[in-house]
Amino acid sequence: MTGSPVRPAHPEDAEALLRLRVAALDGTRPTEDWREAFRDDMRDRLGTDPDLLAFVVPSTDGALASCAIGIVYRGYRGPTHPTGRWARIHTVATHPAHRRLGHARAVTTTLVRALRERGCDPIELRATKAGAPLYRTLGFSPVDNYMTLR
Repeated sequence: MTGSPVRPAHPEDAEALLRLRVAALDGTRPTEDWREAFRDDMRDRLGTDPDLLAFVVPSTDGALASCAIGIVYRGYRGPTHPTGRWARIHTVATHPAHRRLGHARAVTTTLVRALRERGCDPIELRATKAGAPLYRTLGFSPVDNYMTLR
C-alpha cells in the first residue's frame, strides 16, 4: 500500500457505496426496494448521524475503490461495557480492480479507530472467508456460541 487516501464518506457517495455494498453480497441479488432504501439511508444519515460511520478510498476515475461502514449501538453500562456502546462493522468492500492494494486494511483501520474514539467496546463483524485473514491481523477473533434469532 502506498498510503491509501482514506476520507469520510459523504452523502453524495451514496450511489458508489451502494455499488460496493452490492458487490460484497457475493451473488445475492438485492431487490430494487432494498437498493433504494440503502441509498436513501446513506444520503440521509452520512454526515448528520453520529452513529453511522463510513470511510472510503476514492479511485482515480472518480468512483470508490473501497469502503468500510459501521454503526454505533447504545446499550446499558456494565462491567463488560463500561460506556454502554458497542459497534458492528456492516460492510467492508473493495472494487475488484483495486484489491490487494491495502485499501480494505486502510478503511477498516480508520473505522475501528473512529469507533474506539466513540467509546465502542466491543466491535463486531461477520467475516467472509476472504476477509477473515485481514480481520485477524487487526485483532478480531471468533467468539464461540454467538447465535442469532430471526
